[in-house]
Amino acid sequence: MIKNKIQSKVAKAFDSKLTDAVETFTCTKTIQSGEFDFETQTYPTITVEAYSGRGVLFGSYLKDMVKPTDYQVTDSKATVLQNEVSQVPQIGDVWATLKGRFKIVNIGADPTGSIWVCQLRKV
Repeated sequence: MIKNKIQSKVAKAFDSKLTDAVETFTCTKTIQSGEFDFETQTYPTITVEAYSGRGVLFGSYLKDMVKPTDYQVTDSKATVLQNEVSQVPQIGDVWATLKGRFKIVNIGADPTGSIWVCQLRKV
């Protein structure tokens, strides 16, 4: 119940008060598996997956807050509603945005399971 309430209220804020801070993103990734082909130096491609979503993508880490262990000064923090992303983001995924391409370096969820907080690094 609290999860639905949080997602509903934050989605309304994304549509109104936070509309200027909200950005969309897309991710397309190739899933490879099987035996390594030494001739082409690749694994066979099984499928290509894509997902998209929106959120406040380019927040920053406060100076006095605990930062991820592999934090760099140029890293950004993305706050994304879980119900607005069409697939679960994973470390290593590259998001295409209007500001460029960013790789997920770290990801975590809030205690209610309604929001993902992602550490993004410019690619």
